[in-house]
Amino acid sequence: MKYIPVIGLEIHAELLTKSKVFCGCQNEFGGGANERVCPRCSGMPGTLPILNQSVVAQAVRAGFALNCDINEYSAFDRKNYFYPDLPKAYQITQFFHPICTNGYIELKDTKIRINRIHIEEDAGKLVHDEYEGISMADYNRCGVPLIEIVTEPDFRTIEEVQSFVSDIALRLKYAGVCDAKLEQGSLRVDVNISLMPYGSDVFGTRAEIKNLNSIKAIGRAIAYEIERQSEILDQGGKVVQETRRFNDNHGDTKALRSKEEAHDYRYFPEPDIPPVFLSRETISEIQKTMPKMPGERMQEYTEKFGLPQEDAELIIADRAFSDFYNAAAASCPEYREIANLMLGALNRCLNESGKTVEQLQFTPAELAELAQLSADGIISKNTARDILVILFTEGGKPRQIAEKNNWIMQNDTDWIEKIVDEVLAQNAGCVSDYKNGNQKVFGFLMGQVIRAVGKSGNPKLCKDLMMKKLEE
Repeated sequence: MKYIPVIGLEIHAELLTKSKVFCGCQNEFGGGANERVCPRCSGMPGTLPILNQSVVAQAVRAGFALNCDINEYSAFDRKNYFYPDLPKAYQITQFFHPICTNGYIELKDTKIRINRIHIEEDAGKLVHDEYEGISMADYNRCGVPLIEIVTEPDFRTIEEVQSFVSDIALRLKYAGVCDAKLEQGSLRVDVNISLMPYGSDVFGTRAEIKNLNSIKAIGRAIAYEIERQSEILDQGGKVVQETRRFNDNHGDTKALRSKEEAHDYRYFPEPDIPPVFLSRETISEIQKTMPKMPGERMQEYTEKFGLPQEDAELIIADRAFSDFYNAAAASCPEYREIANLMLGALNRCLNESGKTVEQLQFTPAELAELAQLSADGIISKNTARDILVILFTEGGKPRQIAEKNNWIMQNDTDWIEKIVDEVLAQNAGCVSDYKNGNQKVFGFLMGQVIRAVGKSGNPKLCKDLMMKKLEE
């Protein structure tokens, strides 16, 4: 029998605050085990949580990035369960009154609904030593601020899920609320998946795959789970509702525990944290600080600036890179030329040096000036790339660099014509071959002319004069 996968996601994103959500401990990745933990974030008796206001603001920003409604009233609850990485045996979250609801993301062929975004604290981390046969608890992550993004079960293919997660990661980075480093666990994905027979509209029993930390692992885990559940159903069995773990080395999932329902967690309102009230003015002020999202930029780059979609996607992939491009484009309408310089020479410099756009020695306006010099024919495109390398390594002003190195293109027809004549005279055999139909030698002859005129020669003028001479 053929089945339709029905998939929903729960995405946990760590927020980029300086301190944890309910205490003053540092919120940072790495470091020694249990170095960033205090009585408050570990829930010791006699301590009280204090809400970090920047966590609320970042959750609102995430809501705007994902087209959610921002709720003026939200409140915290206790989710009670025992696990060794949760020292106080409950997790503070927002179950009954989340901060954001009713969002959506539009993919190419479908619209994925987002049920809610709620704030919660992270648990600690267990480190398993299989050699010694022991497990150790690192509580540094306890109290790290999270948002959980819960979708509706709107996915039907692996490709939709992977595209959605990539889009969410990019949007959160643009909003400045999460670095979305899956390999470090700052973005973790839980997949709920069931199978539905073709022609049916009744969902099957779902399994939850926990803590997937790469786009590739998400695809492999879903593919395995579709095959596993299909075999069970084809043999007349029933899928058990449970939580499963994906083994990246083996490419399979294993049962962890039976899936708890909401009532098993015994949620009740958090007594030590008052509700959060947001005025419309506060929400509006946060909205004003939101940058243009990737989709808006894609539309602008392709429709207004005329960039190929592939180039636009490369620029948008990093917000700082895109912001630099936008600032340069605001100073000069040579949109394609700016994009070519950034995606070519600038990217090579960044990759080779390991630097970021924020560390550049030149400004977007100076890059725009360089693009304008190239577009106006004052310097050649090759020279523009050379100047960009100098700007990257030494700084300076594009026109001054061109003038200092005698790279301003000369349009002296008599001078260039004389050089063309000399090159043709020195390569009479190639001229004869060209006139006999071997047009491949034209590139060789042009190379000789360009070498002779140097970077100050106008390549187009050189080519036009060469063509004219060869056709005589």
